[in-house]
Amino acid sequence: MKVLITGAGGFLGRGLVIPFEAHDYKLRLMDIAPFTSPRHEVVGGDVANYADVEKAMQGMEGLVISHMAPRGDKDINYQSPLLPFDINVKGTANLFHAAVKCGVRRVVVISSTGAIMCNTPTATKACDRHWPLRTKGYYGLTKAIQEVIAEQFSRTENMAVACLRVGYILDGQANVDKYGRSIREINYADTDRRDIGEVARLSLECPDLTYEVFHVMSTQESLDKADVRYTCERLGWKQKYDFSWLAPEGTYKNQT
Repeated sequence: MKVLITGAGGFLGRGLVIPFEAHDYKLRLMDIAPFTSPRHEVVGGDVANYADVEKAMQGMEGLVISHMAPRGDKDINYQSPLLPFDINVKGTANLFHAAVKCGVRRVVVISSTGAIMCNTPTATKACDRHWPLRTKGYYGLTKAIQEVIAEQFSRTENMAVACLRVGYILDGQANVDKYGRSIREINYADTDRRDIGEVARLSLECPDLTYEVFHVMSTQESLDKADVRYTCERLGWKQKYDFSWLAPEGTYKNQT
């Protein structure tokens, strides 16, 4: 399958491609910032520019939407709607529209548990795939709108679409987050970027997918706290990077 991946030069994108590579996918990697890849075609472009998007979509069979507006220092880019709506919302709408025009019928959107963060957790569920979209702030709002766009295109254009609500994205090999900060303690929402890529791959290959939301986290605790067990059963996925090597949460709380 020939797959276009957006945001491919970023922290998530660089890890997300690894499972696709292991299964010999032909990838076209798109990002607005220059980067190189020794194995795949790289195209520069702005997802908010429809002409760039349609050009990148030509000849593809699948799409993974993994771009997002950078947060910047202290979430500076999410203090107003300008940048996040331009990139996260307009960019997603552009990609779906171009996918329809170019005959791409299988799409994965990397969403976030931030889209449902204002629901009330229960004693056993920190988040549930059946909860309604309910959030705060422009980050959560744009992720929720991405899911609305995805559901509508799936329903009206007969597309197979998966929205992956991911937790806190890390690289378990280096034990760092996207900002390069070291991670020493485990949290149920820890999510390795390679696990996200594997779920994206399995979603594209799911033969009876219409529109579905999957929670994606890597820890064993998340199997029940965040509906991740359903993702495993539905897609035949097994978490590979469970962060079991990290210290229990709270280990370093009282240390200076």
